[in-house]
Amino acid sequence: MTPVVGLVKSQAIADRIHLQAGAALSFSIPTEARGMQGQRAGIVSRFLADAIDLFVVIAAVVAIHLTVSGLIFLLHPRKFTWPEVTFLRHGSLGWILLVAYLTFGWSSTGRTVGKRGLGLRVVTSRDARLPLWRSFVRANLCALFPLGLFWSAVSRRQESVQDLLLRTQVVYDWRPKLPPPER
Repeated sequence: MTPVVGLVKSQAIADRIHLQAGAALSFSIPTEARGMQGQRAGIVSRFLADAIDLFVVIAAVVAIHLTVSGLIFLLHPRKFTWPEVTFLRHGSLGWILLVAYLTFGWSSTGRTVGKRGLGLRVVTSRDARLPLWRSFVRANLCALFPLGLFWSAVSRRQESVQDLLLRTQVVYDWRPKLPPPER
């Protein structure tokens, strides 16, 4: 059983989580970040995480467009023309992907690619995982009113409009939430 240990410049806390296969996973939290663990995330961290998520969705829309174009080319190479890029078609696809992506991330682990990269997690006001319905409503609110995020810059509790409406919060959380080991 060789643990995987994260490398950090500062002294680290090594937490071990025993997985079902019997392997151990160790991870470290830098000293500077330990005091922030569990605290509400600020506007800069949240904005950067959301920007990363937006780029993930845009990349997915572009990948789907190129895949469809490639399939059309394979089926009709002599008559091939690039499919028209329309705001309605690609905007609708982007909206659906964004809502599905956010809903799945928040209801499963509380994280998306952007949130994971910045050590953030979306939880209920009681620090629990968001249920599917609340994740879906929050994802739609975030897609409909992205400027609601900026309320967290002036909010005393660093809550966005979506957090206020749905009683959610975004916290710093670098620890993975893995199932307990089977005994």
